[in-house]
Amino acid sequence: MNGIRQMTQEETHWQTDPLFEIAEKLSADFSLFPEYEDNEVDFRVKGLLTPEECAVRLEALDNLTIDDYIEQVVSPSEKSNRTGAREVVRDLVIRIISEIDDGPLYCAEAEMDFGGQLRRVGFICQNRESANGAWKPAHHKRAAQQVRIFSDRSMPIVTFIDTPGADAGEQANANNQAHSISHLITEMCNTGVPTLGIIWGAGYSGGAIPLAATNILLSVRDGIFNTIQPQGLASIARKYNLSWQECANYVGVSGVQLREAGVIDGIIDYAPTDSDEKMRNLLLAITTGIRSIEERAVDFTRKNPYLMDQYRRSVERFMNPSEKLSTLQKNANFFVAENPTQHINVFGICYRYTRYLTLRRRIHSTTIENYGRLAEKEIPSGQLQERTQREQERKFQNWLQAPEKIVYDDNLQRCWKNFWSKHESRDENRGTLARLFLGEPKNNYVKAKQELCFNLGLYLFNRWKSDAAMNFSQLLEYMVDYQQVHFLLRANDILDAVAVAEFIQDNPHPLAVFIREELPHETRQQLNALLNRELSKGALKQELASALNNILSKELLPAEVRESLKLSTPTEALCQAEQVAHVEANRRIIEEALAPYIQFRQENLQNPSHPDITIMDAILHDELRDQFMQVCRNMRVFGSLYDNFIHNLVNVAKEANEKHALSRKSLKTLLDKSLSEVTEGSSYTDADLESFNHWLNYFIKSNQRGEFLKSVEEWKKLAFPRLSDTLFVVISFIFEKLLPEYYSAETSGKTYNGRINPVTIGRRKDFWNRLSMAYHDLMIQQVLDDSKRQKKTTANAIIDRFFNEFEELNATLMSADPVQFPGFRSSIEQALNKNVKPCGVITGLATIRIGGRSQRVGALISNLEFQAGAFDMASAEKFCKLMVECARLRLPLVCFVSSGGMQTKEGAAALFSMAVVNDRITRFVRDNDLPLVVFGFGDCTGGAQASFVTHPLAQTYYFSGTNMPFAGQIVVPDYLPSTCTLSNYLSVSHESMDGLVAHPFVPDLDQKLREIDPDMPVAKYTVDDVLERVLEGYVTAERLAPETSATRKKGKKFGPVNKVLIHARGCTAVKLIRKAQDNNIAVVLIQSDPDMDSVPADMLGPNDRLVCIGGNTPDESYLNAKSVLHIARYEKVDALHPGIGFLSENSQFAALCGNHDINFIGPPVSAMETMGNKSNAINTAMRVEVPVVPGSHGILTSSANAATVADDIGYPVLLKAVHGGGGKGIQVVHSPDHIHSLFHQISTEAKSAFGNGDVYLEKYVTSLRHIEVQVLRDREGNTRILGLRDCSVQRNNQKIFEESGSVMLPPELEQSAYDYARKLTDAVKYVGAGTVEFIFDLQSMAVYFMEMNTRLQVEHPVTELVSGIDIVSAQFRIAAGESIADLEPHPQGYAIEVRINAEKAVIKGDNVEFVPTPGTITNCVMPKHDHIELISMAATGKQVSPFYDSMVAQVICYGTDRDDTIRKLRTYLDEVTITGICTNIPMLKRILDDKVFQDGVYDTTYLPKFLERTDVNSLIKEIEDAAELSATAVDARTLKIEGSDELKVLSPTTSIFYTASSPTEPAFVKEGDVIEIGQTLCLMEAMKMFTPLTLKQFNRPGAELYPATQKYRISRIMNSDGQQVNQGDLLFVVKPVSDS
Repeated sequence: MNGIRQMTQEETHWQTDPLFEIAEKLSADFSLFPEYEDNEVDFRVKGLLTPEECAVRLEALDNLTIDDYIEQVVSPSEKSNRTGAREVVRDLVIRIISEIDDGPLYCAEAEMDFGGQLRRVGFICQNRESANGAWKPAHHKRAAQQVRIFSDRSMPIVTFIDTPGADAGEQANANNQAHSISHLITEMCNTGVPTLGIIWGAGYSGGAIPLAATNILLSVRDGIFNTIQPQGLASIARKYNLSWQECANYVGVSGVQLREAGVIDGIIDYAPTDSDEKMRNLLLAITTGIRSIEERAVDFTRKNPYLMDQYRRSVERFMNPSEKLSTLQKNANFFVAENPTQHINVFGICYRYTRYLTLRRRIHSTTIENYGRLAEKEIPSGQLQERTQREQERKFQNWLQAPEKIVYDDNLQRCWKNFWSKHESRDENRGTLARLFLGEPKNNYVKAKQELCFNLGLYLFNRWKSDAAMNFSQLLEYMVDYQQVHFLLRANDILDAVAVAEFIQDNPHPLAVFIREELPHETRQQLNALLNRELSKGALKQELASALNNILSKELLPAEVRESLKLSTPTEALCQAEQVAHVEANRRIIEEALAPYIQFRQENLQNPSHPDITIMDAILHDELRDQFMQVCRNMRVFGSLYDNFIHNLVNVAKEANEKHALSRKSLKTLLDKSLSEVTEGSSYTDADLESFNHWLNYFIKSNQRGEFLKSVEEWKKLAFPRLSDTLFVVISFIFEKLLPEYYSAETSGKTYNGRINPVTIGRRKDFWNRLSMAYHDLMIQQVLDDSKRQKKTTANAIIDRFFNEFEELNATLMSADPVQFPGFRSSIEQALNKNVKPCGVITGLATIRIGGRSQRVGALISNLEFQAGAFDMASAEKFCKLMVECARLRLPLVCFVSSGGMQTKEGAAALFSMAVVNDRITRFVRDNDLPLVVFGFGDCTGGAQASFVTHPLAQTYYFSGTNMPFAGQIVVPDYLPSTCTLSNYLSVSHESMDGLVAHPFVPDLDQKLREIDPDMPVAKYTVDDVLERVLEGYVTAERLAPETSATRKKGKKFGPVNKVLIHARGCTAVKLIRKAQDNNIAVVLIQSDPDMDSVPADMLGPNDRLVCIGGNTPDESYLNAKSVLHIARYEKVDALHPGIGFLSENSQFAALCGNHDINFIGPPVSAMETMGNKSNAINTAMRVEVPVVPGSHGILTSSANAATVADDIGYPVLLKAVHGGGGKGIQVVHSPDHIHSLFHQISTEAKSAFGNGDVYLEKYVTSLRHIEVQVLRDREGNTRILGLRDCSVQRNNQKIFEESGSVMLPPELEQSAYDYARKLTDAVKYVGAGTVEFIFDLQSMAVYFMEMNTRLQVEHPVTELVSGIDIVSAQFRIAAGESIADLEPHPQGYAIEVRINAEKAVIKGDNVEFVPTPGTITNCVMPKHDHIELISMAATGKQVSPFYDSMVAQVICYGTDRDDTIRKLRTYLDEVTITGICTNIPMLKRILDDKVFQDGVYDTTYLPKFLERTDVNSLIKEIEDAAELSATAVDARTLKIEGSDELKVLSPTTSIFYTASSPTEPAFVKEGDVIEIGQTLCLMEAMKMFTPLTLKQFNRPGAELYPATQKYRISRIMNSDGQQVNQGDLLFVVKPVSDS
């Protein structure tokens, strides 16, 4: 070491860095503290467990069973209440200087006490209190920035590792999670300050390794660490039948095992559950650890002068960088010193270098020569199936103990009553006429019996969900052996659960000992937990019953146990019988042994009218048992058939995607194939098949199937998490609609349509777009699987194709199988037998030749023939050695990588391969000016992807068709669409890769992918194009963008409108459909789930089409532009009318329509972009000399700028979000002391609501009228001003009244408004209908431009009535390209519009608020008159949804003048009746009667002032009386559950149900809680307003449904979070309880 020659200054630019060359040799025996023979950190770092203590703990672990190992090692680190790193850091330090608290990322700069000396330390922590510590890409990037900041400030860095792994979901992959991890590893490995890592909880996978790449790595006593969660490892090793518990035990995740293996350096004698006094050990470990690193750095530098050589070389390269280095640093996205102060010093180089040596020492391999060939090692038999079955049996037994009462389900209760009614009358003799009307009694009985059994089967299928198949099988066994199994315990048979549990847990009696020994570990653990928990007696009874039933079901209790008991003579005789009924005998023994704690067996209830009769009582009833057994078999087949439909969807995906339909032949093939797979085997008889076909026929005719399938759909998507949930909607539709249609066609010759058009989709955002993606995924995966099966990308094939004169290096290096993971040794043996290298890569030197030129290069190729190219520790060693050789020979390095990630079967040490290789790449490229090029192909995922393939200095390209997620699908239980994992889709982002290259071995792959998705990006370049750059020696990549199908930006489309998609709901949709039909235009109407039964849907004719877009809220439905466009393209519409809200002013949506040749009925994109941005609109107005309100006239970048402008124009001022609207994003500022806080508030809110936080400011006009001008303009430039409207009667900036004139506006200002509107419209070359809005300042008598609405407006009918112009029909004409030169308005008369809203007035504090009241309209009368135009979505029986705005009708009245119009409108409103919901009609009538309104002298503050002088209590009563809510009030008798004292709690309105105030807060109530009537039960959300629900709210004068003095126990909670409930739906079941 000391003999290495120091370099001269002249040599530094061309000689290979000696530090880099000798690192591999040094790492073999490197020790940070060489003076200690044992684990040196134990002697230098304080607060650790001693080696002797570690040895004792290690020996104790060796003697644990697998379950005890999990309980003692894994469980403590994963407890949800474990203290997070954030709280520990705050307790640990003297003072926090600054901190970042970003969800699961916590960083802090803090002062710590280093033995009397205060020093600043940087902390980077995973905070388990948010997202369980799983970081997203943004967190890794932010952590990398903090590493730079701490390094720049010369502060030691301490990391706290506590994560289940990095986020591997769809969005994380789309945002390049692997790249962000690689980036953070690069920063951590190359920082020039001491780093110390602490495993605080669970440290798994790529989420843990960046923070573990430290100079010293420690763990708290109960910390755990591994390459992957044991559950994920079990998925990988599933062929060995290993449970995750076994996997954890085999790899060894505990601190003492990791220390023994050299994975960590020591164990801090501290755990988060320790007392505060013990935290001193944690403090000592950190401070002495950092000091020891620093002290050793001084010593290491003193003894190794080559570090000074490296330092001098580094300084020389900084002062005189080569051209390649300059280019590299200019493009680098990791920390590079920008000035001499930031430049690393010699100790920084030492920290970095010794860190690498420490990390390198953690990984080990062996050689083929040193590997001892053994006889085939027996692979241990795994416990996965046994454990899974045991858990399923336990859950079934738990259900058996407490099956639901029949009365809890209204449908079952109805069927049960009907069955017994028919049973009692089955032997009646009826005459011919009676049989004609009432049916034949025996047939009625058979039908009722069939209906009951059928519905019981459906109920249990959805009740048991994923356990249904196993539970129906167990139930069959139970029913077959009914004579014995009915002796099993029910939960209610255990009278004193605590006494029984304590007997089992502690008693030395032989019976207790026998039971303890027989119970599985999980059951004992569960019993202990329940015994120590309050309010869990019901659960304890269930668990005890299940546990004891396992004992009862086995053989007769041993003689020695029976002899220890004094059994009765009958029980003794039962035990001694020749044919012992062991379940009955064991039950009698237990009863006698544990009396009086266990009840003697009672007969099952057979009385049909008993209120406590359960589902088990019903199905075991003598009348039903045999038939229900066949139902059990049929339900099992149905479950398998459903699953097989899912698996076989790939066979029809192309047809379904292209045609949105399944042909009769395709459906028959799908059904036959799925059914044959389900029913194959000798155990399934012809009779069973006939029975199922009969059941299926009954099912498809049942009116229960729709609701049943929706429930199945919701839980099946959880059972198949890797599939898009949109596919389950298709499966439901096939069963609900297509199968009945198919059977009708087969049996009755009826027409089969096959169209896939669900009428309900559920709360799925962007459904049609994501369904198309899901279809694509199925087909893409099929294409990629086909190409993989050809095995064209073997290492030899790649070498033969791209390399000449290949010389393999380190060929004998192989995995050392360090943890002897089951089956891994066998894989090694099999590879050797086949002459395959047992290593994940092959490395060597080779020549590349392109165009007559050649270059010697280093080559690394994934070895797919061994463990699918998993990157093991031998692979990392080979890679590092190859880089040394390439640096020595000055050769570029070319890699072809396909890998599922790190070799997880090598245990935790394998994780450090990521950091080791990452570090060497940085030094290889940056210190040697050499290029490293990586080609990813096949499956390029996991640790390989997140360490070196995406390294910031690597030139990374992917083959077309590469699957490149951060984590492989096998370990990610989520659906990952190809759009976030496939190289083709990701290639459009330069952050994902440097370029996409054609697959060199599958030349037609791009063509096949394009056939699936015409918009698929494909490669324009080849591997050779990239290698040609290697020949030039470039160390930075050239961006090779893919070929995309995105067309050129097109101008606005015009053309005949024969078929239009109407993208609107409610009143707007009513108006647009009416006008389309008037113009003989076919309509395609899209509606959300709640709107599918709306008035607009009812208006459609035979040539029109209704399509469900899915979802409930606007965000889930109407705002999904890609789904809207998908429907428009599929339906082949000519044009799309965007309506009034949603996407109507979205210029990007308009451009999307134009780019796909769809005529957007609206203005050009340029006009929308100009006038839709308020800042641009104001500048445009100023340019054409249209007056604007004094203000900033542009975006303000800071609150200081806003304050300056406000001072200039004077307060009050108005802060407005550039992209605000609808009354949102506006704030009045009255004085300078609020300008700064309100500026930041508006900016933040706007960023959240509109995606843009830009803010501008204008003078707040205190007294104004809101006026607007309606314009039309065609493509030829013909502009028509149709008239003016006054919309000054507003509430919270939302219009209530709109009039066709403005009483207070002088004629000359009216004309000015018309002129200004014309100027603006012409200035932006507007096309279509639009509205220019103005402020009429009453004080200055001036008109100011406010904004332009580039769409139709709600109040447009007002202008139509007085101008005689049909505005919507004119929109269709203009869209068709026609001229409106002949269109001339002829103003006549007056018009007023009122908006009828579903809302009621409430008093909140000193204010009157109007809150939405969705629900069912029980009666709606809105007469027709010539002077009234009615646009209404209200009708008798229709639902007013809680998800959208509350407007249900527009009433537009025409008269000769304003007074005449007011009178007519007031008269008309008296004729309107809407009941079942509250409306604002009483308030509208009061306004029309108001003298101030009639006189017309008011401003926009009119409505608030009107309410101030209104008797609000009288108004509230009037609104409620008009709604006739008393008619729908709940009768106390309807709340009672028959035969019980339990009561129902029914939903008072249609709304969304929430159990807690937020997802992170505890539920308001739980089952078993005792409550008072004022306690909050849940939140009910309607139209974004949340209302707490209490029992007290149901009580009204004269009708006290829930007495105030009574307390209630929550028996049942019927709904889950976010679920829609309709008025009258059952929310809770409660039971009155006494105070005692």
